[in-house]
Amino acid sequence: MILDLALVVAVAFAASLIVCLAMIWIGPVDAPNEERKLHQSPTPTSGGIGIGAGFGAAMIVLSLFSIEWRHEVSPEGIAMLWVSALFAYPLLLIGFVDDARRLSAEFKFAVYSILALAAAWLMGVVIEFRIGEFALELPFFVGLIGTALWVFTFINVVNFMDGSNGMAMGSVTVGLVALSIVALEGNSIGGAAMALCCAGALAGFLVWNFPSGRLFAGDSGALFAGAISAFGCLIVIARTGMSPMIAPILFFPLLADALLTLFYRARRGRSLLVAHAEHLYQIAVYSGWGHARIALTYWSAMAVCGAIGWWASRDTTAIAPAASLAVLIVIALVLDAIIRRRAEASGVLKR
Repeated sequence: MILDLALVVAVAFAASLIVCLAMIWIGPVDAPNEERKLHQSPTPTSGGIGIGAGFGAAMIVLSLFSIEWRHEVSPEGIAMLWVSALFAYPLLLIGFVDDARRLSAEFKFAVYSILALAAAWLMGVVIEFRIGEFALELPFFVGLIGTALWVFTFINVVNFMDGSNGMAMGSVTVGLVALSIVALEGNSIGGAAMALCCAGALAGFLVWNFPSGRLFAGDSGALFAGAISAFGCLIVIARTGMSPMIAPILFFPLLADALLTLFYRARRGRSLLVAHAEHLYQIAVYSGWGHARIALTYWSAMAVCGAIGWWASRDTTAIAPAASLAVLIVIALVLDAIIRRRAEASGVLKR
């Protein structure tokens, strides 16, 4: 099965590479007409079309030509993959429309909320959290809201963070590779395949995006990559019994930057629906960091968190996931406070 997975990763990479090249020629253009945008000249966008094409091509090849796939993946696992595609591709389409002509924030909020609830309902609601001997079983409705909130939050987090060449899409790639390792150890072939096919497609896109920025992922790419990642986590939780707390650990740097920035804005009474330039990666850009340095910093942090998540997933006592997540949260709070205080003092960040 490992050889089959390696082959479809190559298929995802090649298909994405080719379609992304076509998008450079024919795709919509992102003009630098907002404060939050860091590029200097109009740039082709909607690289998400290539990412979606690469992912789809790889999954089709795997399902048609891999004998091991048909024997090793259960009907329930295949059904979850179909449900993932059922919701991920409409998000890609919505993102593509948004790339070409801006949709209102209120409309997108409503659509994302509905899709997240429906996906959570169909893919499996997370209701159990275990820490050592303590087990918390949530009521179904509470679990449904929490599972939908995970999907809604993560697709928006990736979209918020997609503003520096290679940073967000490369970070998601690292997180998906870590997720695939956890999935394979838990014998979730479907979850691993889903993560690796998306990672391969993202790598094909990154050829054109990092570090030169010849093509942007756009909302189409950010929403699709975020959805596949969120759904992949749900599949691995359902099929392997992975602690739900492992998922945020694997993608922690992206989540921490986005959520702490929203908290920072909320404390100052600023709108959470208005575009801004107050994320930590944006502060780094205005402080003189280049796109490559920012991307490599986030990729490294993602790799560390991926290793922590993998280690915590192997803990049979179920204590390590909660302890690791708590430590990461404390570290993030301290670093966020220090960086923002220095940025305010230097004038990079408005008080």
